[in-house]
Amino acid sequence: MTIAALLLPFALMQAAPAPAPAGESRFERCVASIEADAAAAYETAMSWAAEGHALDAYRCAAFALLAQERYEEAARRFQNLAEMINPALTGAQAELFSQAGNTWLLAHEPSLARSAFTRGVVIMEREPAQLPDLLVDRARAYAMEGNYRSAEEDLSRALDIRPQDTLALRLRASARMHQSAFDLAEADALQSLALADTEGEQVGAALILGHVRESKRTGTPVEEQ
Repeated sequence: MTIAALLLPFALMQAAPAPAPAGESRFERCVASIEADAAAAYETAMSWAAEGHALDAYRCAAFALLAQERYEEAARRFQNLAEMINPALTGAQAELFSQAGNTWLLAHEPSLARSAFTRGVVIMEREPAQLPDLLVDRARAYAMEGNYRSAEEDLSRALDIRPQDTLALRLRASARMHQSAFDLAEADALQSLALADTEGEQVGAALILGHVRESKRTGTPVEEQ
């Protein structure tokens, strides 16, 4: 998972958004410095935070921790930010819980990840168009816990909203395979493959299809790496 994949637009963190200044913001400069020296970027972010407890300073610090693979610390930082942010900014708060959850997954803490994702799901229940990503993420946490039934339920909800989501189809194929529902799993894998429009999606769908067919042949779900 890259920093770019977790990054929120700068304006989302502002309780009272102001017009964007010309050129790079301080937050953008801070994040850009992480690639060169994540440890130094963390110290810079914390010095900035000491000036006035700016949320974006702590957010940059969390990304710097993530880049250093200090996953538990980064996850706690994202979660604390989610709890501190103005709750009226529902999209930003849910996104921060998502960032916390994804970082907990990197820390191999699926129960903490599931809890963070659930908080995001609850926030976004009123905006179903934005739910699928959180449901897919929570399904990944359920699967890591071995709870494939709940993973399948979340993925089915996501697909009800976004039927052509190739990742959700692929993950549901895996969840169904682990429940020995091989025909349903194969149908999901085939649909994911048919909808795939990038090489990465095609490879992922073909891989799960192979796993499902091998599981169907042997009668035992394949253990995926």
